[in-house]
Amino acid sequence: MSDTQKGFVKRPRQSVKTGGRGSVLAMLILFAVTGSAPAASDGGSGTTGGFKYFVGIVGNPSVPDISWSDEELEQIKALGVNMVQLSIAWGNKPADEVLNLEDLDAGQREKFAFRIKQAQKHGLKTLAQFGIPRMTNYSPVRPACILDPAVQKKYRELLTDFMTSFPEVDDVMVYTFDQRAWLCSEFGPCPRCSGLPLDERLPGFLNLLNETMQKCRPNTRLWWKPWELSKGQVVSILDKVQPEHFGLMLNPSTSNEVYPFNDRSFKSDLGVKRFVQLAKERNIPVVGEFDHTLYKPLYLMEDFFPRLIYEQMQGWRELEGVVGVKEYYGFAPSTFSVNAAMLKAWMKAPGAPLETLLQEIAAPYGEKAAPLMIHAWEYTAQSVEAYPWDTTYLIGAMALDRHWDGSHDWEPVTIPSATWDTPIWKANRRANFMLTEEHKAHPWLFEDAGLRLEDSSALGFKAVGYYDQAIAAGGGKAEEIRAQREIVWKTSRSLRAKSLHFLMTLAAQDARMVQNDEKQFAVVAKRLEALLKRDVENQAGNAAVAQKLAEFQRDSKAWLVSNLNPRDYETKTTIDWSKWVTH
Repeated sequence: MSDTQKGFVKRPRQSVKTGGRGSVLAMLILFAVTGSAPAASDGGSGTTGGFKYFVGIVGNPSVPDISWSDEELEQIKALGVNMVQLSIAWGNKPADEVLNLEDLDAGQREKFAFRIKQAQKHGLKTLAQFGIPRMTNYSPVRPACILDPAVQKKYRELLTDFMTSFPEVDDVMVYTFDQRAWLCSEFGPCPRCSGLPLDERLPGFLNLLNETMQKCRPNTRLWWKPWELSKGQVVSILDKVQPEHFGLMLNPSTSNEVYPFNDRSFKSDLGVKRFVQLAKERNIPVVGEFDHTLYKPLYLMEDFFPRLIYEQMQGWRELEGVVGVKEYYGFAPSTFSVNAAMLKAWMKAPGAPLETLLQEIAAPYGEKAAPLMIHAWEYTAQSVEAYPWDTTYLIGAMALDRHWDGSHDWEPVTIPSATWDTPIWKANRRANFMLTEEHKAHPWLFEDAGLRLEDSSALGFKAVGYYDQAIAAGGGKAEEIRAQREIVWKTSRSLRAKSLHFLMTLAAQDARMVQNDEKQFAVVAKRLEALLKRDVENQAGNAAVAQKLAEFQRDSKAWLVSNLNPRDYETKTTIDWSKWVTH
Protein backbone atom coordinates (compact mmCIF):
# COMPACT_ATOMS: atom_id res chain seq x y z
CA MET A 1 0.00 0.00 0.00
CA SER A 2 1.22 3.40 -0.58
CA ASP A 3 3.41 5.27 1.84
CA THR A 4 0.70 7.88 2.09
CA GLN A 5 -1.88 5.46 3.51
CA LYS A 6 -0.22 4.71 6.79
CA GLY A 7 1.72 7.85 7.51
CA PHE A 8 4.34 7.12 4.88
CA VAL A 9 4.06 3.33 5.06
CA LYS A 10 4.11 1.72 1.61
CA ARG A 11 0.70 -0.73 -0.43
CA PRO A 12 -3.48 -9.76 -13.20
CA ARG A 13 -5.16 -12.18 -17.35
CA GLN A 14 -4.90 -15.70 -18.22
CA SER A 15 -3.26 -16.70 -21.49
CA VAL A 16 -3.79 -20.43 -21.03
CA LYS A 17 -7.26 -21.40 -22.21
CA THR A 18 -8.64 -23.64 -19.48
CA GLY A 19 -12.33 -23.25 -20.18
CA GLY A 20 -12.99 -21.01 -17.20
CA ARG A 21 -13.88 -21.82 -13.60
CA GLY A 22 -16.29 -24.57 -14.63
CA SER A 23 -13.39 -26.35 -16.26
CA VAL A 24 -11.44 -26.10 -13.01
CA LEU A 25 -14.24 -27.81 -11.11
CA ALA A 26 -14.55 -30.47 -13.79
CA MET A 27 -10.84 -31.20 -13.47
CA LEU A 28 -11.22 -31.43 -9.71
CA ILE A 29 -13.88 -34.10 -10.14
CA LEU A 30 -11.64 -35.98 -12.57
CA PHE A 31 -8.76 -35.76 -10.11
CA ALA A 32 -10.95 -36.97 -7.24
CA VAL A 33 -12.02 -39.99 -9.30
CA THR A 34 -8.75 -40.93 -10.99
CA GLY A 35 -6.15 -39.41 -8.70
CA SER A 36 -4.16 -38.35 -11.75
CA ALA A 37 -3.41 -35.16 -13.60
CA PRO A 38 -1.68 -34.16 -16.82
CA ALA A 39 2.02 -33.49 -16.43
CA ALA A 40 3.25 -29.91 -16.22
CA SER A 41 5.33 -28.64 -19.12
CA ASP A 42 8.13 -26.17 -18.62
CA GLY A 43 7.23 -23.20 -20.81
CA GLY A 44 9.86 -20.94 -19.35
CA SER A 45 13.57 -20.67 -18.80
CA GLY A 46 14.96 -22.29 -15.68
CA THR A 47 12.84 -21.38 -12.69
CA THR A 48 12.03 -17.74 -13.45
CA GLY A 49 8.93 -18.20 -15.60
CA GLY A 50 10.85 -17.20 -18.73
CA PHE A 51 11.56 -13.73 -17.29
CA LYS A 52 15.02 -12.20 -17.29
CA TYR A 53 14.45 -10.73 -13.84
CA PHE A 54 12.61 -12.06 -10.80
CA VAL A 55 13.27 -9.55 -8.04
CA GLY A 56 12.54 -10.41 -4.42
CA ILE A 57 12.60 -8.38 -1.23
CA VAL A 58 14.13 -10.33 1.65
CA GLY A 59 11.63 -9.91 4.46
CA ASN A 60 8.64 -7.58 4.38
CA PRO A 61 7.35 -4.58 6.35
CA SER A 62 5.29 -6.87 8.61
CA VAL A 63 8.17 -9.34 9.10
CA PRO A 64 11.23 -7.08 8.83
CA ASP A 65 13.72 -8.89 11.05
CA ILE A 66 15.12 -11.22 8.40
CA SER A 67 18.75 -12.20 8.89
CA TRP A 68 19.71 -12.82 5.26
CA SER A 69 20.97 -16.21 6.37
CA ASP A 70 22.01 -18.91 3.90
CA GLU A 71 18.81 -20.83 4.67
CA GLU A 72 16.55 -17.84 4.09
CA LEU A 73 18.21 -16.90 0.82
CA GLU A 74 18.04 -20.47 -0.45
CA GLN A 75 14.31 -20.64 0.32
CA ILE A 76 13.75 -17.40 -1.58
CA LYS A 77 15.98 -18.52 -4.43
CA ALA A 78 13.97 -21.76 -4.66
CA LEU A 79 10.93 -19.68 -5.64
CA GLY A 80 12.83 -18.58 -8.77
CA VAL A 81 14.18 -15.26 -7.48
CA ASN A 82 17.41 -14.26 -9.24
CA MET A 83 17.79 -10.68 -7.96
CA VAL A 84 17.27 -9.36 -4.42
CA GLN A 85 16.52 -5.87 -3.19
CA LEU A 86 19.05 -4.74 -0.62
CA SER A 87 16.57 -3.23 1.82
CA ILE A 88 12.85 -3.47 2.50
CA ALA A 89 12.67 0.23 1.55
CA TRP A 90 9.21 0.89 2.97
CA GLY A 91 7.89 4.26 4.00
CA ASN A 92 7.88 3.77 7.76
CA LYS A 93 11.40 2.27 7.70
CA PRO A 94 10.65 -1.04 9.45
CA ALA A 95 13.68 -2.30 11.38
CA ASP A 96 15.33 1.02 10.43
CA GLU A 97 15.83 -0.22 6.86
CA VAL A 98 17.42 2.12 4.32
CA LEU A 99 14.84 4.19 2.46
CA ASN A 100 16.80 7.14 1.05
CA LEU A 101 20.43 7.58 0.04
CA GLU A 102 20.75 9.83 3.07
CA ASP A 103 20.12 6.80 5.34
CA LEU A 104 23.39 5.11 4.41
CA ASP A 105 25.30 5.71 7.64
CA ALA A 106 28.16 3.49 8.77
CA GLY A 107 25.88 0.84 10.26
CA GLN A 108 23.69 0.62 7.20
CA ARG A 109 26.73 0.45 4.92
CA GLU A 110 27.96 -2.51 6.91
CA LYS A 111 24.57 -4.16 6.51
CA PHE A 112 24.59 -3.53 2.75
CA ALA A 113 28.10 -4.99 2.44
CA PHE A 114 27.02 -8.17 4.24
CA ARG A 115 23.88 -8.54 2.15
CA ILE A 116 25.75 -8.02 -1.12
CA LYS A 117 28.26 -10.70 -0.07
CA GLN A 118 25.43 -13.10 0.82
CA ALA A 119 23.66 -12.44 -2.48
CA GLN A 120 26.84 -13.12 -4.44
CA LYS A 121 27.41 -16.30 -2.44
CA HIS A 122 24.01 -17.59 -3.57
CA GLY A 123 24.32 -16.43 -7.17
CA LEU A 124 21.81 -13.58 -6.82
CA LYS A 125 22.02 -10.17 -8.45
CA THR A 126 21.33 -7.09 -6.35
CA LEU A 127 19.04 -4.06 -6.64
CA ALA A 128 19.19 -0.98 -4.44
CA GLN A 129 16.00 1.03 -3.99
CA PHE A 130 15.89 4.67 -2.88
CA GLY A 131 13.44 7.54 -2.72
CA ILE A 132 14.99 10.49 -4.62
CA PRO A 133 14.83 13.37 -3.89
CA ARG A 134 14.10 13.03 -0.18
CA MET A 135 11.62 15.68 0.92
CA THR A 136 12.80 18.43 3.22
CA ASN A 137 9.87 17.91 5.58
CA TYR A 138 6.28 16.75 5.54
CA SER A 139 3.07 17.90 7.21
CA PRO A 140 3.35 20.23 5.47
CA VAL A 141 5.23 18.59 2.65
CA ARG A 142 8.21 20.52 1.38
CA PRO A 143 9.93 18.89 -1.60
CA ALA A 144 13.59 19.09 -2.38
CA CYS A 145 13.45 20.88 -5.73
CA ILE A 146 14.95 18.90 -8.61
CA LEU A 147 15.66 22.15 -10.50
CA ASP A 148 17.74 23.44 -7.62
CA PRO A 149 21.44 23.19 -8.66
CA ALA A 150 22.35 22.38 -5.05
CA VAL A 151 19.91 19.43 -5.01
CA GLN A 152 21.22 18.16 -8.34
CA LYS A 153 24.79 18.41 -7.05
CA LYS A 154 23.84 16.62 -3.85
CA TYR A 155 22.40 13.61 -5.66
CA ARG A 156 25.23 13.40 -8.15
CA GLU A 157 27.58 13.18 -5.19
CA LEU A 158 25.46 10.77 -3.11
CA LEU A 159 24.83 8.44 -6.04
CA THR A 160 28.49 8.56 -7.11
CA ASP A 161 29.54 7.70 -3.57
CA PHE A 162 27.08 4.78 -3.49
CA MET A 163 28.13 3.39 -6.87
CA THR A 164 31.83 3.57 -6.04
CA SER A 165 31.41 2.29 -2.47
CA PHE A 166 29.35 -0.72 -3.62
CA PRO A 167 30.67 -1.64 -7.09
CA GLU A 168 29.03 -5.07 -6.90
CA VAL A 169 25.46 -3.66 -6.94
CA ASP A 170 23.88 -4.43 -10.30
CA ASP A 171 21.04 -1.90 -10.62
CA VAL A 172 19.31 0.95 -8.79
CA MET A 173 15.58 1.62 -8.52
CA VAL A 174 14.18 5.04 -7.59
CA TYR A 175 10.85 6.43 -6.50
CA THR A 176 10.47 10.14 -7.26
CA PHE A 177 7.21 10.30 -5.29
CA ASP A 178 6.63 8.37 -2.07
CA GLN A 179 9.44 6.61 -0.16
CA ARG A 180 9.80 10.03 1.49
CA ALA A 181 10.45 11.49 -1.92
CA TRP A 182 8.33 14.29 -3.35
CA LEU A 183 8.27 16.67 -6.32
CA CYS A 184 7.33 20.33 -6.57
CA SER A 185 4.01 21.21 -8.13
CA GLU A 186 3.83 23.53 -11.10
CA PHE A 187 0.93 25.20 -9.26
CA GLY A 188 2.92 25.66 -6.05
CA PRO A 189 5.17 28.39 -4.67
CA CYS A 190 8.54 27.03 -5.85
CA PRO A 191 10.26 29.90 -7.72
CA ARG A 192 11.92 27.43 -10.14
CA CYS A 193 9.02 25.05 -10.81
CA SER A 194 6.01 27.35 -10.77
CA GLY A 195 4.31 27.18 -14.15
CA LEU A 196 6.51 24.33 -15.43
CA PRO A 197 4.72 20.99 -15.94
CA LEU A 198 6.37 17.95 -14.42
CA ASP A 199 7.20 16.40 -17.79
CA GLU A 200 9.41 19.44 -18.48
CA ARG A 201 11.37 18.89 -15.26
CA LEU A 202 11.52 15.23 -14.26
CA PRO A 203 13.01 13.64 -17.44
CA GLY A 204 16.12 15.79 -17.06
CA PHE A 205 16.53 14.79 -13.42
CA LEU A 206 16.12 11.09 -14.24
CA ASN A 207 18.68 11.49 -17.01
CA LEU A 208 21.04 13.15 -14.52
CA LEU A 209 20.77 10.17 -12.17
CA ASN A 210 21.25 7.70 -15.01
CA GLU A 211 24.25 9.54 -16.44
CA THR A 212 25.80 9.65 -12.97
CA MET A 213 25.46 5.88 -12.69
CA GLN A 214 26.94 5.29 -16.15
CA LYS A 215 30.00 7.43 -15.37
CA CYS A 216 30.66 5.32 -12.31
CA ARG A 217 29.89 1.96 -13.86
CA PRO A 218 28.72 1.63 -17.47
CA ASN A 219 25.82 -0.68 -18.36
CA THR A 220 24.12 -0.58 -14.98
CA ARG A 221 20.42 0.25 -15.19
CA LEU A 222 18.31 2.88 -13.47
CA TRP A 223 14.79 1.59 -12.83
CA TRP A 224 12.10 4.22 -12.22
CA LYS A 225 8.83 3.68 -10.36
CA PRO A 226 6.36 6.39 -11.49
CA TRP A 227 4.30 6.04 -8.32
CA GLU A 228 1.84 8.84 -7.45
CA LEU A 229 2.06 10.45 -10.91
CA SER A 230 -0.97 10.68 -13.17
CA LYS A 231 -1.30 8.52 -16.28
CA GLY A 232 -0.85 11.53 -18.55
CA GLN A 233 2.27 12.68 -16.75
CA VAL A 234 3.88 9.22 -16.99
CA VAL A 235 3.19 8.99 -20.72
CA SER A 236 4.70 12.43 -21.32
CA ILE A 237 7.76 11.68 -19.20
CA LEU A 238 8.39 8.30 -20.86
CA ASP A 239 8.31 10.02 -24.21
CA LYS A 240 11.08 12.41 -23.16
CA VAL A 241 13.44 10.43 -20.90
CA GLN A 242 16.66 9.03 -22.38
CA PRO A 243 15.92 5.29 -22.87
CA GLU A 244 19.47 3.92 -22.76
CA HIS A 245 20.18 2.04 -19.52
CA PHE A 246 16.72 3.08 -18.24
CA GLY A 247 13.96 0.75 -17.04
CA LEU A 248 10.36 1.07 -15.91
CA MET A 249 9.00 -0.56 -12.74
CA LEU A 250 5.19 -0.75 -12.84
CA ASN A 251 2.26 -1.56 -10.60
CA PRO A 252 -0.30 -3.86 -12.26
CA SER A 253 -2.82 -1.04 -11.85
CA THR A 254 -2.49 2.69 -12.49
CA SER A 255 -5.26 3.57 -10.05
CA ASN A 256 -4.91 1.06 -7.21
CA GLU A 257 -2.40 -0.88 -5.17
CA VAL A 258 -0.49 -4.04 -5.95
CA TYR A 259 -3.14 -6.49 -4.87
CA PRO A 260 -3.04 -10.20 -5.79
CA PHE A 261 -6.11 -10.15 -8.03
CA ASN A 262 -7.52 -8.56 -11.18
CA ASP A 263 -8.84 -5.23 -9.91
CA ARG A 264 -8.73 -3.09 -13.06
CA SER A 265 -5.31 -4.58 -13.65
CA PHE A 266 -3.07 -5.58 -16.52
CA LYS A 267 -4.86 -5.60 -19.88
CA SER A 268 -8.05 -4.22 -18.36
CA ASP A 269 -6.04 -1.27 -17.04
CA LEU A 270 -5.50 0.79 -20.16
CA GLY A 271 -2.91 2.91 -18.38
CA VAL A 272 -0.66 -0.09 -17.72
CA LYS A 273 -1.19 -1.29 -21.29
CA ARG A 274 -0.21 2.14 -22.66
CA PHE A 275 2.88 2.42 -20.45
CA VAL A 276 4.14 -1.01 -21.54
CA GLN A 277 3.40 -0.23 -25.19
CA LEU A 278 5.23 3.10 -25.08
CA ALA A 279 8.16 1.60 -23.19
CA LYS A 280 8.45 -1.14 -25.81
CA GLU A 281 8.45 1.42 -28.63
CA ARG A 282 11.28 3.28 -26.90
CA ASN A 283 13.21 0.09 -26.08
CA ILE A 284 12.71 0.59 -22.33
CA PRO A 285 12.40 -2.73 -20.44
CA VAL A 286 9.53 -3.14 -17.98
CA VAL A 287 9.41 -5.05 -14.71
CA GLY A 288 5.93 -5.68 -13.33
CA GLU A 289 5.22 -5.84 -9.63
CA PHE A 290 2.95 -8.39 -7.97
CA ASP A 291 1.89 -9.37 -4.46
CA HIS A 292 1.77 -13.04 -3.51
CA THR A 293 -0.06 -12.65 -0.20
CA LEU A 294 -2.07 -9.41 0.42
CA TYR A 295 0.51 -7.85 2.72
CA LYS A 296 0.74 -10.88 5.01
CA PRO A 297 0.50 -10.62 7.95
CA LEU A 298 -0.78 -7.04 7.94
CA TYR A 299 -4.42 -7.97 7.29
CA LEU A 300 -6.72 -10.82 8.34
CA MET A 301 -6.71 -12.30 4.83
CA GLU A 302 -3.77 -14.57 4.24
CA ASP A 303 -2.27 -16.51 1.38
CA PHE A 304 -4.70 -19.30 0.57
CA PHE A 305 -5.88 -18.25 -2.91
CA PRO A 306 -3.39 -19.72 -5.40
CA ARG A 307 -5.59 -19.16 -8.48
CA LEU A 308 -5.14 -15.42 -8.05
CA ILE A 309 -1.35 -15.83 -8.02
CA TYR A 310 -1.54 -17.82 -11.24
CA GLU A 311 -3.69 -15.16 -12.89
CA GLN A 312 -1.50 -12.21 -11.98
CA MET A 313 1.64 -13.97 -13.18
CA GLN A 314 -0.11 -14.84 -16.43
CA GLY A 315 -1.14 -11.20 -16.72
CA TRP A 316 2.44 -9.94 -16.72
CA ARG A 317 3.53 -12.81 -18.98
CA GLU A 318 1.01 -11.77 -21.63
CA LEU A 319 2.23 -8.17 -21.90
CA GLU A 320 4.93 -7.97 -24.55
CA GLY A 321 7.87 -5.91 -23.38
CA VAL A 322 7.72 -7.05 -19.75
CA VAL A 323 11.11 -8.59 -19.04
CA GLY A 324 10.72 -9.32 -15.35
CA VAL A 325 8.61 -9.34 -12.22
CA LYS A 326 9.17 -8.05 -8.71
CA GLU A 327 7.38 -9.06 -5.51
CA TYR A 328 6.01 -5.87 -4.05
CA TYR A 329 5.64 -6.55 -0.32
CA GLY A 330 8.46 -9.01 0.24
CA PHE A 331 9.32 -12.62 1.03
CA ALA A 332 9.46 -13.91 4.60
CA PRO A 333 10.27 -17.64 4.36
CA SER A 334 8.79 -18.28 7.81
CA THR A 335 5.36 -17.33 6.44
CA PHE A 336 5.44 -19.17 3.09
CA SER A 337 2.19 -21.00 2.36
CA VAL A 338 -0.03 -22.07 -0.51
CA ASN A 339 0.43 -18.97 -2.64
CA ALA A 340 4.21 -19.29 -2.44
CA ALA A 341 3.84 -22.90 -3.55
CA MET A 342 1.82 -21.77 -6.59
CA LEU A 343 4.36 -19.07 -7.39
CA LYS A 344 7.19 -21.59 -7.28
CA ALA A 345 5.25 -24.08 -9.42
CA TRP A 346 4.30 -21.41 -11.98
CA MET A 347 7.85 -20.13 -12.28
CA LYS A 348 9.01 -23.64 -13.14
CA ALA A 349 6.17 -24.26 -15.62
CA PRO A 350 4.50 -21.01 -16.75
CA GLY A 351 2.89 -22.79 -19.68
CA ALA A 352 1.10 -25.35 -17.52
CA PRO A 353 -2.69 -25.18 -17.10
CA LEU A 354 -4.03 -23.84 -13.82
CA GLU A 355 -5.60 -27.21 -12.98
CA THR A 356 -2.26 -28.98 -13.28
CA LEU A 357 -0.47 -26.57 -10.96
CA LEU A 358 -3.31 -26.65 -8.42
CA GLN A 359 -3.11 -30.42 -8.29
CA GLU A 360 0.64 -30.25 -7.88
CA ILE A 361 0.52 -27.99 -4.85
CA ALA A 362 -2.47 -29.88 -3.35
CA ALA A 363 -0.89 -33.34 -3.66
CA PRO A 364 1.02 -33.16 -0.32
CA TYR A 365 -2.32 -32.97 1.53
CA GLY A 366 -3.17 -36.53 0.52
CA GLU A 367 -5.27 -38.18 -2.17
CA LYS A 368 -8.60 -37.65 -0.40
CA ALA A 369 -7.97 -34.18 0.98
CA ALA A 370 -6.29 -32.67 -2.10
CA PRO A 371 -9.41 -32.02 -4.24
CA LEU A 372 -11.20 -30.64 -1.18
CA MET A 373 -8.34 -28.24 -0.53
CA ILE A 374 -8.51 -27.00 -4.11
CA HIS A 375 -12.22 -26.27 -3.62
CA ALA A 376 -11.42 -24.43 -0.36
CA TRP A 377 -8.76 -22.29 -2.09
CA GLU A 378 -11.12 -21.50 -4.96
CA TYR A 379 -13.84 -20.23 -2.64
CA THR A 380 -11.24 -18.27 -0.68
CA ALA A 381 -10.13 -16.66 -3.96
CA GLN A 382 -13.73 -15.83 -4.83
CA SER A 383 -14.15 -14.29 -1.37
CA VAL A 384 -11.13 -12.06 -1.98
CA GLU A 385 -12.53 -11.00 -5.36
CA ALA A 386 -15.97 -10.24 -3.89
CA TYR A 387 -14.68 -7.80 -1.26
CA PRO A 388 -15.69 -4.16 -1.98
CA TRP A 389 -12.17 -2.96 -2.79
CA ASP A 390 -13.37 0.11 -4.69
CA THR A 391 -15.30 1.63 -1.78
CA THR A 392 -12.29 3.22 -0.10
CA TYR A 393 -8.53 3.01 -0.05
CA LEU A 394 -8.52 2.49 3.73
CA ILE A 395 -9.48 -1.17 3.70
CA GLY A 396 -8.17 -2.04 7.15
CA ALA A 397 -11.13 -0.40 8.89
CA MET A 398 -13.46 -2.22 6.51
CA ALA A 399 -13.08 -5.48 8.48
CA LEU A 400 -9.55 -6.42 7.39
CA ASP A 401 -7.38 -5.11 10.24
CA ARG A 402 -6.19 -7.98 12.40
CA HIS A 403 -7.85 -6.73 15.58
CA TRP A 404 -11.37 -7.31 14.22
CA ASP A 405 -12.94 -10.21 16.13
CA GLY A 406 -16.53 -10.27 14.85
CA SER A 407 -17.77 -7.63 17.29
CA HIS A 408 -18.76 -4.02 16.61
CA ASP A 409 -20.06 -1.01 18.47
CA TRP A 410 -23.59 0.36 18.35
CA GLU A 411 -22.83 3.72 16.80
CA PRO A 412 -23.88 4.22 13.16
CA VAL A 413 -21.29 2.67 10.88
CA THR A 414 -18.82 4.92 9.09
CA ILE A 415 -16.44 4.46 6.15
CA PRO A 416 -12.99 6.05 6.39
CA SER A 417 -12.10 7.92 3.22
CA ALA A 418 -8.89 9.65 2.28
CA THR A 419 -6.90 11.28 -0.47
CA TRP A 420 -3.53 12.92 -0.76
CA ASP A 421 -2.17 15.89 -2.66
CA THR A 422 -0.47 13.94 -5.44
CA PRO A 423 -1.27 13.90 -9.17
CA ILE A 424 -2.64 10.34 -9.22
CA TRP A 425 -4.97 10.97 -6.28
CA LYS A 426 -6.34 14.17 -7.74
CA ALA A 427 -6.83 12.51 -11.14
CA ASN A 428 -7.02 8.79 -11.85
CA ARG A 429 -7.58 7.28 -8.41
CA ARG A 430 -10.78 9.26 -8.07
CA ALA A 431 -12.09 7.00 -10.84
CA ASN A 432 -11.22 3.90 -8.82
CA PHE A 433 -12.35 4.72 -5.28
CA MET A 434 -15.92 5.80 -4.57
CA LEU A 435 -14.87 7.74 -1.49
CA THR A 436 -11.86 10.02 -1.41
CA GLU A 437 -12.74 13.47 -0.09
CA GLU A 438 -16.43 12.95 0.64
CA HIS A 439 -17.60 13.67 4.17
CA LYS A 440 -21.12 12.41 3.44
CA ALA A 441 -22.31 9.63 1.12
CA HIS A 442 -25.64 8.26 -0.09
CA PRO A 443 -27.17 5.36 1.89
CA TRP A 444 -27.00 3.22 -1.26
CA LEU A 445 -23.21 3.34 -1.14
CA PHE A 446 -23.32 1.97 2.41
CA GLU A 447 -25.84 -0.66 1.35
CA ASP A 448 -23.59 -1.70 -1.53
CA ALA A 449 -20.62 -2.12 0.81
CA GLY A 450 -22.71 -4.08 3.32
CA LEU A 451 -24.14 -6.45 0.71
CA ARG A 452 -20.76 -7.08 -0.89
CA LEU A 453 -19.12 -7.69 2.47
CA GLU A 454 -21.74 -10.37 3.12
CA ASP A 455 -21.12 -11.90 -0.30
CA SER A 456 -17.40 -12.06 0.46
CA SER A 457 -18.11 -13.53 3.89
CA ALA A 458 -20.49 -16.20 2.56
CA LEU A 459 -17.91 -17.35 0.01
CA GLY A 460 -15.32 -17.58 2.78
CA PHE A 461 -17.63 -19.72 4.88
CA LYS A 462 -18.07 -22.04 1.87
CA ALA A 463 -14.30 -22.43 1.90
CA VAL A 464 -14.48 -23.26 5.61
CA GLY A 465 -16.92 -26.06 4.81
CA TYR A 466 -14.41 -27.63 2.40
CA TYR A 467 -11.63 -27.24 4.94
CA ASP A 468 -13.78 -29.17 7.44
CA GLN A 469 -14.28 -31.94 4.87
CA ALA A 470 -10.54 -32.05 4.19
CA ILE A 471 -9.80 -32.40 7.90
CA ALA A 472 -12.32 -35.25 8.14
CA ALA A 473 -10.79 -36.94 5.07
CA GLY A 474 -7.52 -37.38 6.92
CA GLY A 475 -3.99 -37.03 5.64
CA GLY A 476 -0.55 -35.99 6.72
CA LYS A 477 -1.13 -32.22 7.05
CA ALA A 478 -4.19 -31.98 9.28
CA GLU A 479 -2.70 -29.29 11.52
CA GLU A 480 -1.84 -27.08 8.55
CA ILE A 481 -5.36 -27.51 7.19
CA ARG A 482 -6.77 -26.49 10.57
CA ALA A 483 -4.53 -23.41 10.62
CA GLN A 484 -5.73 -22.33 7.15
CA ARG A 485 -9.32 -23.00 8.13
CA GLU A 486 -9.00 -20.89 11.28
CA ILE A 487 -7.68 -17.86 9.40
CA VAL A 488 -10.34 -18.06 6.67
CA TRP A 489 -13.03 -18.51 9.34
CA LYS A 490 -11.82 -15.50 11.34
CA THR A 491 -11.73 -13.36 8.20
CA SER A 492 -15.22 -14.45 7.14
CA ARG A 493 -16.61 -13.76 10.62
CA SER A 494 -15.08 -10.28 10.59
CA LEU A 495 -16.48 -9.52 7.11
CA ARG A 496 -19.95 -10.65 8.19
CA ALA A 497 -19.76 -8.54 11.35
CA LYS A 498 -18.92 -5.44 9.33
CA SER A 499 -21.68 -6.25 6.84
CA LEU A 500 -24.20 -6.57 9.66
CA HIS A 501 -23.07 -3.27 11.14
CA PHE A 502 -23.65 -1.59 7.78
CA LEU A 503 -27.04 -3.19 7.14
CA MET A 504 -28.31 -2.74 10.70
CA THR A 505 -27.40 0.95 10.61
CA LEU A 506 -29.54 1.35 7.49
CA ALA A 507 -32.39 -0.81 8.81
CA ALA A 508 -32.49 1.13 12.07
CA GLN A 509 -32.86 4.43 10.22
CA ASP A 510 -35.49 2.87 7.95
CA ALA A 511 -37.42 1.90 11.07
CA ARG A 512 -37.20 5.41 12.53
CA MET A 513 -38.57 6.90 9.33
CA VAL A 514 -41.70 4.73 9.42
CA GLN A 515 -42.22 4.37 13.15
CA ASN A 516 -45.50 6.32 13.03
CA ASP A 517 -46.92 3.80 10.56
CA GLU A 518 -47.40 0.68 12.66
CA LYS A 519 -47.95 -1.63 9.69
CA GLN A 520 -44.86 -0.48 7.84
CA PHE A 521 -42.84 -0.32 11.04
CA ALA A 522 -43.58 -4.00 11.70
CA VAL A 523 -42.19 -4.92 8.28
CA VAL A 524 -38.97 -2.96 8.75
CA ALA A 525 -38.53 -4.03 12.37
CA LYS A 526 -38.75 -7.68 11.31
CA ARG A 527 -35.79 -7.15 8.99
CA LEU A 528 -33.77 -5.48 11.73
CA GLU A 529 -34.60 -8.30 14.15
CA ALA A 530 -33.39 -10.87 11.61
CA LEU A 531 -30.11 -8.99 11.28
CA LEU A 532 -29.69 -8.90 15.05
CA LYS A 533 -30.27 -12.65 15.21
CA ARG A 534 -27.62 -13.14 12.53
CA ASP A 535 -25.30 -10.98 14.61
CA VAL A 536 -25.86 -13.15 17.69
CA GLU A 537 -25.10 -16.23 15.61
CA ASN A 538 -21.97 -14.70 14.08
CA GLN A 539 -20.68 -13.77 17.54
CA ALA A 540 -21.41 -17.30 18.85
CA GLY A 541 -24.09 -16.15 21.28
CA ASN A 542 -22.01 -13.37 22.84
CA ALA A 543 -23.90 -12.15 25.91
CA ALA A 544 -23.66 -8.46 25.03
CA VAL A 545 -25.13 -8.78 21.54
CA ALA A 546 -27.72 -11.30 22.81
CA GLN A 547 -28.77 -8.63 25.30
CA LYS A 548 -29.14 -6.13 22.44
CA LEU A 549 -31.46 -8.54 20.65
CA ALA A 550 -33.51 -9.12 23.81
CA GLU A 551 -33.85 -5.38 24.38
CA PHE A 552 -35.00 -4.84 20.80
CA GLN A 553 -37.60 -7.60 21.10
CA ARG A 554 -38.86 -6.09 24.36
CA ASP A 555 -39.23 -2.48 23.13
CA SER A 556 -38.02 -1.87 19.58
CA LYS A 557 -38.83 1.84 19.48
CA ALA A 558 -36.96 2.56 22.69
CA TRP A 559 -34.05 0.51 21.34
CA LEU A 560 -33.86 2.74 18.27
CA VAL A 561 -33.31 5.80 20.44
CA SER A 562 -30.08 4.51 21.95
CA ASN A 563 -28.65 2.22 19.26
CA LEU A 564 -27.27 2.98 15.79
CA ASN A 565 -28.79 6.44 16.05
CA PRO A 566 -27.09 9.29 14.15
CA ARG A 567 -26.10 12.29 16.23
CA ASP A 568 -27.94 15.58 15.86
CA TYR A 569 -24.65 17.22 14.91
CA GLU A 570 -20.98 16.34 14.61
CA THR A 571 -17.91 18.51 14.80
CA LYS A 572 -14.32 17.51 14.31
CA THR A 573 -11.54 19.87 13.31
CA THR A 574 -7.86 19.29 12.68
CA ILE A 575 -5.14 21.72 11.69
CA ASP A 576 -4.86 22.14 7.92
CA TRP A 577 -1.09 22.13 7.64
CA SER A 578 -1.25 22.13 3.85
CA LYS A 579 -2.08 25.85 3.94
CA TRP A 580 1.23 26.66 5.59
CA VAL A 581 4.05 26.70 3.10
CA THR A 582 7.64 26.87 4.29
CA HIS A 583 9.82 29.14 2.18
